Amino acid sequence: MTDHPSLRTFITQNFLDDSSGVVAVLGRGADDLVTPDRTLRDAALALLALPRTEDEKLTGALLDALRGFEDSTTAGFHELLDVTGTPHPVGDVRTPAWQALAYWAYHHAGTLLADAALVERAVQGLRGLAEAVVREAWPARLHRDGTTVLDSASSLAQVAVLTLAARATDDGSDFFDTFLSAAAEHLESFGSADGAWSHLTPRGAPDRFHGYRLRSSSLAALAWCSLHERGHGKALEQARKVLRHARSSHLHARGRGFWDRADAASQPRVDALAAQYGRPDSPFPAKLMGDHALLALAARTLAGLTDEAEFSELSELAEDELHRYTDTAVGGVFQGQGSWFSTPVDATVPLARHVMVPPRTAGAFSVGNTAYVPFHEKHAETQLLALLALGDRRPEPATAPTAPARLEPWPLERDLSYVSRAPLTARDIDIPAYLAWLRSTESGLGYGLTPYPAPLGLRSDRTAQTFSVLHVVSDLMALNEPIPHREKLLAGIYATQNPDGGFGEQPGLLSEAFTTYCAVLTATVLEGEGYDTQRCADFLEACQHPEGAFGNAPGYPGDAWHSNLATLALLALGRRPLREDDLVAYFVSCRNTDGGYGNQPGHPSDTFATFRVVDTLIALGLRPPNLEQTVAWLRGLQTEAGGFRYREGGPESFVGSYHAIASLYVMGSEPADIAACRSWIAARQSTDGGFGRTPGGPSETTDEGFIAIQALHMLEGKLNPYWAVIMT
Repeated sequence: MTDHPSLRTFITQNFLDDSSGVVAVLGRGADDLVTPDRTLRDAALALLALPRTEDEKLTGALLDALRGFEDSTTAGFHELLDVTGTPHPVGDVRTPAWQALAYWAYHHAGTLLADAALVERAVQGLRGLAEAVVREAWPARLHRDGTTVLDSASSLAQVAVLTLAARATDDGSDFFDTFLSAAAEHLESFGSADGAWSHLTPRGAPDRFHGYRLRSSSLAALAWCSLHERGHGKALEQARKVLRHARSSHLHARGRGFWDRADAASQPRVDALAAQYGRPDSPFPAKLMGDHALLALAARTLAGLTDEAEFSELSELAEDELHRYTDTAVGGVFQGQGSWFSTPVDATVPLARHVMVPPRTAGAFSVGNTAYVPFHEKHAETQLLALLALGDRRPEPATAPTAPARLEPWPLERDLSYVSRAPLTARDIDIPAYLAWLRSTESGLGYGLTPYPAPLGLRSDRTAQTFSVLHVVSDLMALNEPIPHREKLLAGIYATQNPDGGFGEQPGLLSEAFTTYCAVLTATVLEGEGYDTQRCADFLEACQHPEGAFGNAPGYPGDAWHSNLATLALLALGRRPLREDDLVAYFVSCRNTDGGYGNQPGHPSDTFATFRVVDTLIALGLRPPNLEQTVAWLRGLQTEAGGFRYREGGPESFVGSYHAIASLYVMGSEPADIAACRSWIAARQSTDGGFGRTPGGPSETTDEGFIAIQALHMLEGKLNPYWAVIMT
């Protein structure tokens, strides 16, 4: 597509239904509807962000859509309508920020339409809301009756939105003067030594348990800037403080983007306790583009008031990430990016999901006892906030990197007639116990990540998943065990193919390059052909960008990780990447002077990305450049204990060790101390037969089992080299 739509055009053409209602979540566009429900927040934001002065028709239509949320029996608005436009019972609450946004949107529409009665209605509605909020000590949520407190904690983000809405609708009366003074005083109570806590406890104390949130800090900075314009003496000092803290505590270790949260010590980290016992949320930090839009807007606003370069630079950092997560082909902004396998302080694997989110999160899918949000979705809130932050821009497509010197060929025997040259040595691990554990993960038409039907904590369950089927099949074949119910397994895999040609984790879930790879490779090694290979190849080819890399879905930002998976899947389908030279150039541009590779150009080297690059080049029949230096760098990461650090100076990593071992193996090398490495892996077998990441700990998933079995075969030099290349 050559005529890239602007962001505003993408929103109006894709997110507005026939009645100008705003659907909550799409896949790539209007023909890929994920969550058709409508939220009060989105309807209000649309009325604030979309209409121009001359757009009377659009303003009126969006206003009518927002009026559909009005509660006919009590003051305020329903907060959730289902796909038919009927109020949903769980939306019968009063969330102060969303209610304030709705009145602010009424005021904005009244101003655009010169409707004095609508403006006055907005002012009176916001006054009533503000009175209730102050009377109940700034609660996070009220009942529909407006007096019963459902959540008596206080939210920085909500106080900030109330402040901004009050400033926008201020009619100069004494009430607003009194309210805004009270809001400024309450905003100050969130202050910490460095920034501003995201919540106060019901007793008014700082909520250190939940720490800091990027969204809260950005909204607070906007509120302080607004209060400065009203003459509040300390406002700019407060805005500087929260934004400086946001930059220092939320910045991604790679220097690209910002995590959505930081703990009380100002560090992003996985926090199972806060997710389980605090406010419903995922325990895993993420980079959310809606947060980046608010950060860009806040930093730019402060820069305009102070003329301080540091805030202009901060705004540019946030904007750069928004541009990177913009779909340059069809338009719109993706939700963001997660992390996995390592701490968010130094995230290594770009997980394209936000996992373990609360049930009924917008755009979320449930898989067994957990839920996740695919980050290649496009949420209405993200689009509207990005429009407010960026204006109506057209995306600029990326260009391919400079072509490197032609790589030497790498002869690769593509033989799948065997998996292992000889049985695995039994002295290291209890193979019968592992096989019993592995077989007990069988579930329906596939295998789950664990053998447990309904575990507690963060443990996965036995629900069949495409990802786990690949693990189990791989290990059974490596151990020369029969594959039971082969046709049943293949039927389960085929059921996960979607109309776009890609495969999901389960039937009905969104397609990803990751899950498509798992499905295609499972079908390949089981010699199954009962799926639409043409549409599958079309989906994978659509995941490639002009700069050569593949993303996890069409349009989603590319990296070495997903480029590896998509390329291997195409090769298994008998295809080659369409822009193969650009892909090779992208991989070479990920190389660093130490001999390792980063997941994207400019990222520091780690074993995860290094394997993905060298493995793909070899799969394409090419010798990785300066191979000897890469081998030396990898061998240097092995510790005395036998495992590998996943990067220089980093901790030992079970998954990172697999990637180091596999990288060396496919390049024809091996660890410096094989015996220690075997013992290090064997020590991670649990008493129930499975494997975990820590010695003496519980077994985790079939992923850890795959790592152990495949790595041990490589350490004994028994794994088919081509199998090691394609089965990752």
